[in-house]
Order: sequence, then structure tokens, then C-alpha cells
Amino acid sequence: MTGAWGVGKTHAWREAVRANKERIAYKQYCYVSLFGIKSMADLRMAIFAKSESVTTLGRKRDLAMVNENFSTLVLAGSKALTVSFRKLLNTIPHGNSVSVGLETLAPHFVRDTLICIDDFERQTSLTVEDILGFISELKEEKGCKVALIFNADKLALKDDYRAYKEKVVDYEVLYAPTAREAFDLVFEVDFLNRDEVFRRVVDLNITNVRILRKVRRVVDLITAAPPNVHPLVLQQAISTAILLCWVGYAPEDKKPKIEDIDTWNNDLLATQAEAKKNEAAQVWVKRLKAYGFTDVDALDLAIARIVERGYVDGTNYIELATERSADLCKKAVSEPFHAIWERFHESFAGDQDEFIVELYRATLEAMDRIGTTDLDSTVGLLRELQRDDLADDAIQKYVGSHIENPQVFDLEDHPFGSKIHDSQLRAIFKATHDSLVKLPSLVDSLSFMARTSSYNPEHLEALKQATVDDYHALFLAPPSGVKLSQLIKWSMRWAESGPTEISDKARQALQRIQDTSLLNSIRVARRGI
Repeated sequence: MTGAWGVGKTHAWREAVRANKERIAYKQYCYVSLFGIKSMADLRMAIFAKSESVTTLGRKRDLAMVNENFSTLVLAGSKALTVSFRKLLNTIPHGNSVSVGLETLAPHFVRDTLICIDDFERQTSLTVEDILGFISELKEEKGCKVALIFNADKLALKDDYRAYKEKVVDYEVLYAPTAREAFDLVFEVDFLNRDEVFRRVVDLNITNVRILRKVRRVVDLITAAPPNVHPLVLQQAISTAILLCWVGYAPEDKKPKIEDIDTWNNDLLATQAEAKKNEAAQVWVKRLKAYGFTDVDALDLAIARIVERGYVDGTNYIELATERSADLCKKAVSEPFHAIWERFHESFAGDQDEFIVELYRATLEAMDRIGTTDLDSTVGLLRELQRDDLADDAIQKYVGSHIENPQVFDLEDHPFGSKIHDSQLRAIFKATHDSLVKLPSLVDSLSFMARTSSYNPEHLEALKQATVDDYHALFLAPPSGVKLSQLIKWSMRWAESGPTEISDKARQALQRIQDTSLLNSIRVARRGI
């Protein structure tokens, strides 16, 4: 039986043997892997030690089974003990001669047995001629039937195998399950999210059962981690997990490396001209995009950590999935709001009173998601429909919903603040902002600007609200550690651009100081005032 690695050749063989054990004409069965076998003597002893009664295949070794097959199990145990005894003899003087005797005699007990020799392509110490010659001996002289399982594509000495197989091999079977058949071996019919997993597995044509088992473990980790994950977040997580398992556990030259995932965007988002510079990446970039993977985000990086580590803790997946799920839920809440506006613009149908009620209700439900301009448009329409009561109530509800974020109400700092038309909305927002935001003092604001050569909106607002008297007092008694020249510089820099009232008030304060004495008059004059 030949087939690619991981497609389930060994599993299929074992299932077939167990399912048909009543039809097996032999009393003894033996399975041996050539992986790690160093010599023909080791192979002969392994077959001798691992032979068991066909009647015990697939049965749990409980008390009833042991009583029923006591003699068979004792024989199997004694053979295993013989092999262990042989290893012990090799460590003592003259023990090797006894060991050789065991190796010579033991294989004679192997007769009329169904034997499976696996991993033919993985052995490195034995020749193809030796193995096939031994199989021929078992077949012709011992009355055995032998199944040889291997990956023909990975067989090192293919020519030798072709040269000798005609004498030994009766027939060959290629085990090449479809993605559906391999998938059904790993995922039962009631597996959660089975259809989504299957769709992705088929897309990548994953037939390697071992990779599918890794996929299942990762998907189980993802689906069991955070509760109440939004379906779209879970869909992305499953899609990315399957892709990364495929990339990580079935590496090829035409696939990127999972450990380099944080650099994938350089190729995935490259322009056509840039992509031509890296022709090697064009093949897998095309494949990833066909799969639907167009960019790497924080959630993808978290899933990559799960695939690499085998656990969720410390990968940041739970936090990201929970946060993104909350965002999507909020977005879903705002969909009726956008739908009612779509009806307003694209239809002449519908009852007016019913429309007003639906617009008001959708606005209240979407308070956490809509922006100030959306609110202004809604308020304006309600006023046009002669429902000032609902318009005013919507403003108050919006203020209450965003009270924890005072910057929402600062229309002067809002990129579209000048486009807000409703006067009542503007007045309420300004009053709310002023009551919530405690501005720093003029001294603190100018000191911050002088020290850092930068400012925040609240610093600029403090300069605007300060009086001429405040500037006069500051210039006469500047704080320690800050140069007066810097305080005056930041006060006067708004003369030609920005809030000019700041510079006007600072100039008046300096002119007042200028009048106090000839000395101060000279000082102020030299500053260009």
C-alpha cells in the first residue's frame, strides 16, 4: 500500500484488519514499523515479539478478555520478555552468544501469520534487497501474508524496489483519499462548525490526516476559549487557524513560513511593481488571496501563537476576540439606523408617523455608534417633521450616552464641527463640554508649551479663556524653571494664525507693563511689541 505521508494509510489498514478479523485466515497477526530498525536481526526479533492472536485485535484487555485469551496473552508476554532478556544478555560476558541463539531460533516460531511492515521509506540502515528478500522468505517458506506500507514518492532507492518487486509483490494499492474522505476520518458529523471547517479544508485540499488532527485540536482550543464570540470573528479565527496549520505542518517551497507571519503584509499588500521584485513570493501570495486571506491583523497573529504553542493562555486571542465581537455587535445595532435613512433617501413609500417612530427608535438604539453629524442630521429632520420634542430628547439621550468622553462635545476640535447646524445641539454640547472639562491654568499651559514645544487642545483652550489680567500677572511673576522669553513667545505666536485673541490679550498685558517704567518700556519694545 502506497500513498503520501499523513493520508491515513496505517489507520486505514488497522481499521480494515479489525473490521475483518473474523475473515482473516491466519491465527496470528503482527504489525512492525521499520522506523528505527537497525538490522535484519532487529526486524526478525520485532516480528517474533509483536505477533499476537487475531482474536485479541481491537479488544479491550479487561478481566473477561484476559480469562478468555490467557494462554495467548502469556505467550505474547513471554516473547516480549525474551526480547528484553536478549538486550540484557548483550551487556554481560558471553551473553552475546546466547543472544545470537535467541535471534536464530525466535524467527522459526513466526509462521502462518498476517504481517504488516510499515514505514518502508523511513528506514536508513537496511537495503531494499534485504527487506524484500526477507518478505519473500516469510511468504514462500513461512506461509505468511505480508502488507508493505510506504510513501513511494519518498522512497530513496526506487530503482532497487522496481528491480525486486516483481518477484515479491503480488499487487499494489494506492491509498489516496479525497479531502472529504480524510476529513470524515477526523471530524464527526456533529462537530461544531463542521461545515465551515470542511469548506476551508477542501479549499486547501488537505488530505493529510495528521494535519487534520492538528487542525481539530487548534479549532477546539479556539472555539472553547472566549464565550459569546461573534460568528464573523469565529469564522475568521477558524479560517486563519486552518491556513496556518496547513502552512506550519506541511511546509513547501511555495508556502511562506508561519514564523514569518508578521512580515506577510509586505507581500500581501505590495503594489504590482513591488511584487515583481519578489517573484518567489508571488505564487503563495496568489494562493493566499484565493483562499480569502488578504492581510494579517492582530487576531491572525494571536492565532499563529496558538498554532505554534498549542495553548491559548498568553496569546492575547481571548482579549482580541472579545473586543472585536463587541465592536461587531455594536455595529449590528446601528444597522437599523442606516436602513431607515436609506428608506428616507430612496423611497416615497411609508406612513409619516410610522417613519418618525422608527427613526427615533433606531437613533436611540444606535446612540453608542453614530457620530455627531449623524445626530445633527437626525435632529434636523425631526425638527422639519415638527417633532422638536423628539429632537431635543435625542440630544439629551446622546449626551447621557457619551458623558464619559468629554471630547465628543468639543465641536471646535471636531473635524466636522463647523458643519453641525442645529443651534440647540451646539449649545447643549458646549455647555456639557465646559462642565466636564477642567482646563489647566494659564501658568501650567504656557509652562508646558515652553518646556515641550508642543501643546494639547486643553492648553490652547486655557490660553483662550485667560484674561489680560491673567497674562499681566504671569509676565510679572513667571514660574521658576521657565524662561520669561519662552512664555512671551508662546503667547504671541498666534498673532497671524490660529486664535488671535490669545496674542491680543498678551500684547495688552505687555503694553500695561511697558507703561510702568522707562526700563520696562525698553524691555518690551525690544521684544517687538
